[in-house]
Amino acid sequence: MQDVINKNGIFSEIRRLNVIERLNIVTDIWDEIKESQELTSISEEDKKILLNRLANYRANPESATDWTNLKQDIYDRYSEQS
Repeated sequence: MQDVINKNGIFSEIRRLNVIERLNIVTDIWDEIKESQELTSISEEDKKILLNRLANYRANPESATDWTNLKQDIYDRYSEQS
């Protein structure tokens, strides 16, 4: 019989990983969700938030941080602490 791992078991195993490994898992999960197209509808409230953020970015694009740079900063910060 196969072992069944519940959510608590998964979280327990994930907590054993260092911060960089956990961030990689989060990134992998997010990328998989994004590619799956399961999130096809968005609420009106979420649309307003996104449109507001887009307007803020367009008004002040230099305030944004590139995702690649931000991710590297996070990895660097936490790898120093590990």
